[in-house]
Amino acid sequence: MDTAINTFRRIIIVSYRLPFRIQSDGDKKVLVQNSGGLVSAMSALTEKLSANKEQPLSDKIIWIGCGENTEAEYLDASDSSSDYHLIPVNIDDQTNKLFYGGFSNDFLWPIFHYFSNYAVFNETYFEAYCKAQRLFLEKIEACATEQDFIWIHDYQLLLLPGMIREKIPSATIGFFLHTPFPSFETFRILNRPWREALLNGMLGADLIGFHINDYAQYFLRAVSRTLGHDVGLNTTIVDGRMIRVDAFPIGIDFRKFDEAARSKKVQSEIKQIRSNLGPSKLIFSIDRLDYTKGFLSRLASYEFFLEKYPEWHEKIVFNMIVIPSRDTIGSYQEMKKEIDALVGRINGKYGTIVWRPIIYQYRSVPFDELVALYSLSEVALITPLRDGMNLVCKEFAACQIKNAGVLILSEMAGAAAELGEALIINPTDKMEVAAALNKALLLPVRERELRMELIRKRLMNYDVYSWGKDYFNSVILIKKEQDLRKVVVLRKEIRDQIISAYNNSGKRIIFLDYDGTLVPYSRFPELAVPTDKTIRMLDKLCSDPNNQVILISGRARSFLDEHFGNLPLHLVAEHGAFVKFPGHKWTCEIDNDQNWKTSILPILQRYSDHCIGAFIEEKTTSLAWHFRNVDAEIASAKVNQLREELREITSNDTLLCMMDGNKVIEIRRAGYDKGFAAMKYLKENSFDFLLAIGDDKTDEDLFRVMPENSYTVKVGLVPSLAKYNLRSQADVSALLAEFAKDDRVPIPFFGKLVNSIVELI
Repeated sequence: MDTAINTFRRIIIVSYRLPFRIQSDGDKKVLVQNSGGLVSAMSALTEKLSANKEQPLSDKIIWIGCGENTEAEYLDASDSSSDYHLIPVNIDDQTNKLFYGGFSNDFLWPIFHYFSNYAVFNETYFEAYCKAQRLFLEKIEACATEQDFIWIHDYQLLLLPGMIREKIPSATIGFFLHTPFPSFETFRILNRPWREALLNGMLGADLIGFHINDYAQYFLRAVSRTLGHDVGLNTTIVDGRMIRVDAFPIGIDFRKFDEAARSKKVQSEIKQIRSNLGPSKLIFSIDRLDYTKGFLSRLASYEFFLEKYPEWHEKIVFNMIVIPSRDTIGSYQEMKKEIDALVGRINGKYGTIVWRPIIYQYRSVPFDELVALYSLSEVALITPLRDGMNLVCKEFAACQIKNAGVLILSEMAGAAAELGEALIINPTDKMEVAAALNKALLLPVRERELRMELIRKRLMNYDVYSWGKDYFNSVILIKKEQDLRKVVVLRKEIRDQIISAYNNSGKRIIFLDYDGTLVPYSRFPELAVPTDKTIRMLDKLCSDPNNQVILISGRARSFLDEHFGNLPLHLVAEHGAFVKFPGHKWTCEIDNDQNWKTSILPILQRYSDHCIGAFIEEKTTSLAWHFRNVDAEIASAKVNQLREELREITSNDTLLCMMDGNKVIEIRRAGYDKGFAAMKYLKENSFDFLLAIGDDKTDEDLFRVMPENSYTVKVGLVPSLAKYNLRSQADVSALLAEFAKDDRVPIPFFGKLVNSIVELI
């Protein structure tokens, strides 16, 4: 399984339902595997993990999920050779009805599958959903350690990764969604608190997996549009932690189906079915009862096929198997009635005394019979209206040992992204489906074999074990990436150390950025003004004769003069272009030629015209293009275009440079920055306490020149040249307030007091 797996002490799998139930076998209780695609895939994978003698896990695989029995009963039912330690989550019937039947299946399931008209909005659903997640969390907390890998599955547990992250911050957490993730236009149907909670819950994971890339990109777009996080192609950063979002198309246990299809038992089943069918060609489909599977559209397409291609009458049989599911629900009962009626009408219309066009079965199918049907079928008609992946089509191909079958596959199934050799159709277009059926039945043998051979080869190479290996390796890679980008949060111990160093020092210099550091960001820069409390705090800091406080900002001189001109502050404007000492006038540190602006302004204006919410801020020595208020998706495209255009200009003009800030691109004269301005202060005097705080990319220039013995602090949990990180601007205010406390006695004064006492003695 590759070296990735033995990185962890144990694997803890968490899904809504446990993979086994307890069944009586005489006087003995045994574990019997439940049905379901997730259970089958995960069971096959975990069996492989447990059987890996070269790289064994140090303990059993733990599986947490809902079960009908107690943990003791599960332990008793599994013998000592069992690969699993099963931990049941017991949820009371009422909560489970609202959580699983309600929020999960009556709300999330239809929305995630684009059937929003089926979605039931109910506040009590979400309350139960949260309550159920907490019950899962309790079980995880009781057994999980930092050395384990916690792997959470599917839409019933979207909140759980975030809950675990809060309780075990350093945990390694994976999440995999086995359904589609809808486009943002559909996802935004959820009310805002719910969608924010669900996204934040999923973002608790280190690696978030989907079946196909479309779902991954839809998720990232939802994160950007709903939560405002910056997203890359496959990553986003939340609280300083990089999260990877990627596609991992789940495979099947290919060898299991291939070997079963070759077995004597299945070959015997095939002969029996063939004797009943006679010479008719078999078209086959199997699905559980659900509106996403498109039964009525499939039957309508088949009826149209019989009408348009009468030459196939009495030469084909469509065996449609529907597996019972949620048939106690009224809407599902109605769906089954419609299916029954349509099947009856088609058979009545086209059937004869010796031929039924449709063999319709409403039942579960034993494994050997299923493999036999897969093997014998000339055509698999897999036409869901929406499906996260669909493993039926892969199982069909794995059983086609003679490569003679043809797969007709809905473009709405995730598997369509992998299986391009299938006949890909729109399941709602009955003419296209009918034409595909005719084509499949007429395809030359060599073409059928070639198509199926390519599909089988791909499924064999990327089976469920490869899927697991791929996912585990990606978890290891993202954890390594997180370590490389790790931030050191300014914890209480470090904070106390800085305050102590401040109190015990004699000569201090403090560099402070403005926006995002002294004040929070605002939609409009003009509104981000200092509060009276901030002004008083700065005044106290500046009043200490041992402090030299420098406000070093990208703001214009006029703004700094207006709000801080009366304070004994050192002011640095426009990233170091202008400097003002207390009681003095502004001095310009650079060549102040502004003719270059005439060629840049039209470019910035053109991009502003195409980006609603963007605006230009003109300063003496620079032009800033702000995009904080631009739609995130539009900004991500336009900003990169603008960067490239400005980069080309600056590469040909050494007097100009481009600078990336926080939701702003600034172009200015080259040859100066915040580091350039700070060096002048640092060279003129020696200090025994040095502090620099900033939140912007431009503050990295300041951190770069600070001496080794200084304290440098980045606001925000993002990688930086600064030694420490504070979570928010509010934490900056709290730290500076400690320096400005009235009850602090400055060391120089205390020293004088001690000397006076000594002289008196």
